[in-house]
Amino acid sequence: MTYLAAAIDLGSNSFHVTVVDTSHVPYRVVSRIGEKVQLAAGLNEHNVLSQESIERGLDCLVRLAPMLEKVSPKHRFVVATNTLRVAQNRADFITAANVILGADINVLSGEEEAALIFTGVTSDLAIAPHKPFEKLVIDIGGGSTELVLGKNSPNQLQSFPMGCVAFSHDYFPQRKINNAHLQNAIEAAQAIIESSKSNSLGASETIWSGWQVCIGSSGTMKALIALSALEEGGMAYLNRASMANIEQQLLAFDYLDDVSIEGVRVDRGEVLPAGYAILMGIMRSLNLDRIYFSTGALREGVLLKALQEK
Repeated sequence: MTYLAAAIDLGSNSFHVTVVDTSHVPYRVVSRIGEKVQLAAGLNEHNVLSQESIERGLDCLVRLAPMLEKVSPKHRFVVATNTLRVAQNRADFITAANVILGADINVLSGEEEAALIFTGVTSDLAIAPHKPFEKLVIDIGGGSTELVLGKNSPNQLQSFPMGCVAFSHDYFPQRKINNAHLQNAIEAAQAIIESSKSNSLGASETIWSGWQVCIGSSGTMKALIALSALEEGGMAYLNRASMANIEQQLLAFDYLDDVSIEGVRVDRGEVLPAGYAILMGIMRSLNLDRIYFSTGALREGVLLKALQEK
């Protein structure tokens, strides 16, 4: 018999639905779908979500809802991330969305989101050789970026208020791409990470010290690693050299809306310069060179946690 469950991720850039058959252990993916919504683009300086963005998000959910018809409401696990976390009027969206989805939305704290991302990443069979090692996990979203340090469970995690949709708006005026805008975005991301590093360990160590392998997850990382086209032991990765090459490709475009690179989804192109800048700022701040990719992320973490609690 098929026992279906679904993870619905209401992200700041995209909404995603993953439906799985839980009669397989841990589960078998039945279907996946995602749609760019850019909910974060609707936040103003007072963190009020525009009516237009609310309606755009609800219209998306109406299109995605048919995927859930065969999933019992009690097995629909809906989570929301940074945009709905900070929006002052999030109830205007959530009340209507609950009805469309037939399930309550769990607005995650930054720490909860980071912990679930870590669970999703460590569930990825491709990273099995790295399971015994201390891992630094990086997830760049539309409205926030999560860093998690741990081996089998998180021992240090933090959510940062920087994402590819927000950075596209804040650091690329008139949506124009040039070296000055890109470097400003990189420096802003670097400064945000720098501010989190200090603790009582001393000048030579930071709270992000001690990791043995660095792993990235989600859409921005997937696109950047795909462009890097590097692989080791069956795992794709990027490094400083491949990032330098990507930077030159991005600077060949004049505007965010022009970005079209083979191997990158059309709807990912416009936020890729900001995503690149955030990752480059992190790499500079933490002196990173090699970052591997995991297909596991938030939705996988949500499903695994929910199924463990059944």
